[in-house]
Amino acid sequence: MNVVAIILARGGSKGIPEKNIIDFCGIPLIAWTINNCIKGGCNSVWVSSDSKEILEISSKYDANTIIRPDNISNDYSTSESGWLHALNYIEQQNEKI
Repeated sequence: MNVVAIILARGGSKGIPEKNIIDFCGIPLIAWTINNCIKGGCNSVWVSSDSKEILEISSKYDANTIIRPDNISNDYSTSESGWLHALNYIEQQNEKI
C-alpha cells in the first residue's frame, strides 16, 4: 500500500500571520508536520500551498510541493477543493494513492 500525506498550508492566515513558516523550537511549523508524516510511515508527503515561501521550506524538509491556484486559496475556499486539486495533481505525476 502507498500511503500519501497531503498537507494544505495556505499562505494567507488571518489568525496568526505566516504561521506555517514561524520558527517553533528551532524549525518552521510546517516542518513539524512534514517530519511527523515521514516518521509515521507515509511513503510520500505533499504540501499544497499558494505561498512560494511555504513550498520552498517544505521541499527542504523532503516534501513534494503543489502550487495551489488562487481560485481555491482564498478565505472561502474549502479544504475539500484543496484536497481534490492535490489528488488530481499527484495522480498526474503517476503516483499511486
